[in-house]
Amino acid sequence: MNKIKWLILLNCMFLVFSCDLLRDSPYVVEAWTPGEGFHNDPARLTVSLLLSHESDKAKTEQAFSLTEDHKTLKGDFLWEGKRLVFLPAAPLEPDREYFITLGTGAQDIKSLSLENKFEASFSTRITGGKPKIIGTSPEHEESLPGNREEYRLFFSEPVRLNSCIDCISFYPVTPGSWRLEDDNKTACFTPREPWQTGAVYRVRVESGFAAVSGSILGTDYSSVFAVGLDREKPVLLKALALGEGEDAVPEEISLEEPGGFSTAGFSGWESFSRLVLVFSKPVDSSGLKALLVTEPSAALVMESPPEMREEIVFRFAEYPAWGSSFLFRLGSGVKDHTGNESEDVYYFRIITAGPLSKPPALKGIRLPMAPGLPSEDYEALSFSMEDIFADLPIEHGEGRYKYTEKTDSWIELYFEVAPDTEIDPFSVMDLFRVESTNQALSFSPRSVRTDNFTWSSPAPDWENFQRLEIRGFLTNTVHSGIVTFRIPSGLSDRCGNRSSADFRISLLK
Repeated sequence: MNKIKWLILLNCMFLVFSCDLLRDSPYVVEAWTPGEGFHNDPARLTVSLLLSHESDKAKTEQAFSLTEDHKTLKGDFLWEGKRLVFLPAAPLEPDREYFITLGTGAQDIKSLSLENKFEASFSTRITGGKPKIIGTSPEHEESLPGNREEYRLFFSEPVRLNSCIDCISFYPVTPGSWRLEDDNKTACFTPREPWQTGAVYRVRVESGFAAVSGSILGTDYSSVFAVGLDREKPVLLKALALGEGEDAVPEEISLEEPGGFSTAGFSGWESFSRLVLVFSKPVDSSGLKALLVTEPSAALVMESPPEMREEIVFRFAEYPAWGSSFLFRLGSGVKDHTGNESEDVYYFRIITAGPLSKPPALKGIRLPMAPGLPSEDYEALSFSMEDIFADLPIEHGEGRYKYTEKTDSWIELYFEVAPDTEIDPFSVMDLFRVESTNQALSFSPRSVRTDNFTWSSPAPDWENFQRLEIRGFLTNTVHSGIVTFRIPSGLSDRCGNRSSADFRISLLK
């Protein structure tokens, strides 16, 4: 019986031995360069792995990585037989720690995977100096992807846990706990409560931070990171001019190149127009107003509430004078909710020449030379703003203007006004006056007509102007002089458009 058992055991051993003979040798890294330890001339180093078998190049390259102070380096590959050579995109640098990894995803041409994950390291950093912070995760001014992620500091040598607790602080203040990894070279901070999404945090490491060796950092270190993936800076997409009413259609204002000071601009700006700034993402409107200035200077009112918005609305504190030009400048520094700031400076120009805001203007007058005659035209004479010092033949006589007598007469005024509005007759009645030198004549207005005019037809060539008729008493004298028909500044229409001009038609009597 014992003899039979020995025969079975021998057969099993033979089968196992036969299988080992048939199996391929393991796929491994047989050698690598540049080798462990410190290397003095990093730019001349060659990073390579010698594989035991001919490799599947694509899969082996995918399984390879080289990190520089925990940051993965990009590069190309070169094969020299079974040797894989990595060519970094930029030369290796001094004072760095490098780590090579070849994962088990690497395979030979027969699909045999790497036996074990390969790891090796080398350094271009001289040992024995002060400890250094060689990196952070996230990096300076980058973001943590989530509000429960850990924050990491990478050191050049092992450090003490108590140093992390005593010498590293966060602002805003964030309670949490520290632990060490990677042979005490990596300090990991876990917040007690989730980070605030969108907030910006500052990390400070004090100069007295000590390593295991007893050497200290020597200088303060600080870094900034945000919480959330958004690191996109806000951009001004467009500026719009917006009119009144819900049906108002915004019109785009062309942005100029930085430093642009062309006289061209958006000329359709109405007195009631509002400015709308449209950004690529919501921005802090409360800080925007200080960055928006005009040349010449003008007071702006922000109509939008002080909050995060993509569209922010402004208006002039006072209606600007019609025909004036303003250059707007929006400076850099517009912030979004994560603290990203715009980098560009934007310019655009508006000209307050919208047709609906055009102030009314006196274009001419018409008055009778014989208001007492039965004739329909009453010997009408017309004078425009260009008829400076033209002859005004007011004569003494029956049916005309007898000396020192009040003669019932009228004066027609012709105005150019903005579309869809009319002259304000009260404004005309309040402002219109007739002035003369040497007491040549006087006129006392009594009423104003907007229809039922004495003359049924307007003056020739002035059919498109609006007319008013002012009736009153004209008193003629024997004296000669300059007679001025005048409307000083303040003439307005029913929409509130006001003129700053002093209209005068001066004639010689």
